[in-house]
Amino acid sequence: MSAPEPRITVSIKRSADGSRATGELNSLSLGFGIFQVWLFMAVYNSAKMFDASALTPSFPYLPPALSDIVLISFLLVGGLCLIIIAATNQLFLKFYVSKRALFAATVICCVGTALLYGGCLEGAGTAFAILSGAVMGFGSSLLLVIWGTTFARFQFATIVLNTAISYVVGIGISVICANWVPSPISGLITVLLPLASMPILLKLIPRPYYQRHEEPIFQPLAADSVNESSFLIRFGFPVVIVGITLGALRSICIGQVLPDGSLTVQLVFGLSCICSLVIYIMAIALTKRDLFWDTLFRVVMPVTMAGIASIALLTSSYDVLAAFCISMGYVCLEIMFWVFFAGIAQQFRISPIFVFGIGRGLLEFGSIFGSIMITAIVQSNMSEMGLSRSALVLAVTLAMGYAFLPRYREIMAMVKKAHQPHERTEAAVQMWDTTGQQHDQANLVGRPLMPEAAALSTGPLGAHGGNAMHIAAAAIPPAPPAASAPVAPAAPAPAATEAAPAAEADETEDEKGSFRLRCEELSEQYLLSAREREVLVILAKGHNATFIQEQLCVSKSTAKTHINHIYKKMDIHTQQELLNMVEDRPRLSKRKANKTKAAAKAAAPAAPKAKGIRADIFKD
Repeated sequence: MSAPEPRITVSIKRSADGSRATGELNSLSLGFGIFQVWLFMAVYNSAKMFDASALTPSFPYLPPALSDIVLISFLLVGGLCLIIIAATNQLFLKFYVSKRALFAATVICCVGTALLYGGCLEGAGTAFAILSGAVMGFGSSLLLVIWGTTFARFQFATIVLNTAISYVVGIGISVICANWVPSPISGLITVLLPLASMPILLKLIPRPYYQRHEEPIFQPLAADSVNESSFLIRFGFPVVIVGITLGALRSICIGQVLPDGSLTVQLVFGLSCICSLVIYIMAIALTKRDLFWDTLFRVVMPVTMAGIASIALLTSSYDVLAAFCISMGYVCLEIMFWVFFAGIAQQFRISPIFVFGIGRGLLEFGSIFGSIMITAIVQSNMSEMGLSRSALVLAVTLAMGYAFLPRYREIMAMVKKAHQPHERTEAAVQMWDTTGQQHDQANLVGRPLMPEAAALSTGPLGAHGGNAMHIAAAAIPPAPPAASAPVAPAAPAPAATEAAPAAEADETEDEKGSFRLRCEELSEQYLLSAREREVLVILAKGHNATFIQEQLCVSKSTAKTHINHIYKKMDIHTQQELLNMVEDRPRLSKRKANKTKAAAKAAAPAAPKAKGIRADIFKD
């Protein structure tokens, strides 16, 4: 039996309203941090990692002149693949969410990294550099959407905390390896890094939805719900514009700041990464209301602007201060966009494959222009005037991108129609009583729902695609028959009554499902964090916050915060409503679903076909 995975929960109390911002630090930060180490070592700093070795002169290496070719090839192919993945997120959804995609992407990244050593071949070095960048771009694009989907399953404060630590750890370790690990050891480590992050990501990926006999929980933008082209323009245009600034700052950090190699610059760069982490933690602490990405942008923008303004000081006596400001501005902006994409996917249940594919793809294309622009300026004129002009261009570009960047309320307005639940009169909801008899919702129009049924008829997933629900008829009193019309005997009812017990008798104990399995299903459905899952199980057993405090060794306010998060995600208000949801949770056995469907068809052949436990939100 494997040991439980350690977790750190950061809970910051806001004195203004007494609420708490809770983020959970877990293995997500470590795994994604290793991926960032590989990205910076293999792509952005490949010339240093795969340089000629003084220890083994005969060992193959990558000529420094080919490193720019590797970077451009990586960005072009990676950006194109990301957009293709976004366009095919429904067509190949089963592959994108499977562990086969993780294995394939990891192997491709390792092979592409190893191809960097072919750059030293005379006459074929350029071709190997292009091929290596293209292969790594293809593999990393698939890994990026897998990581994005994993991040989108956590709450927003957890996304912010783990993203900030991932980038700080990743950039810091890559700088240490670039300056302190000799070649070819550094290159061999880089080749194996994707394999190191795979086991961590493997544990974070749940079983695919089709193996659990469920529907996907994330939805793409449907053409009949929102104007897809207007959303892409509103979302994509500012991403490309800000991508220019991101690529330029990255090129300055990697091409001008870090090559200095002095211990002072390395310490300054490490300090800037730590300060970036502190900025995001303070942003969580100072937020008076719900935390959104547009709130974080307001904090990050001045920091990034200060870094851009410091570009002109690189050739002056204040070059160390300039290096600190530029590095901090770059790291903050890099973190911000990952949080931006993950936040959109998590808070609106939009497919993270779609969001990260379009967002990261356009960001890569924008960074190409920024990298080329800075490279041209540095090669032609490294004077203070030339750097000042480039800083002015980047400042204007960043301001334009920020001005056009969609805010939380704007995206909410664009997808609001897609999130509205269907009216009760539009579609029939299948309701089953204890005898297996089926009623059409049309017979219940105009009659009030009991509180238990009303609680089940609303919820996050009901508001994100219109769920079909199985509601106990005991919660809805049957309507009395009209006095003037004789009541005809329901002939199919006995068949249904006989079929239902037969189906129950044929089921095994595993198929009936246990209490914990029903809690796990609810946790997966409503995207509860690992700690919230533990709290859900205790709540479903009827215990209160005091018991949770003693059982999990947390404060009472922390226990109440977890309970409030669970209620908010599940759109309920009392513990009794939670108990009803756990008790009424349909079992998701495929065999059970098939037998229930057959019994329903025998009972009422003309009745509309019932949907599964979740609406098919990936179809119009």
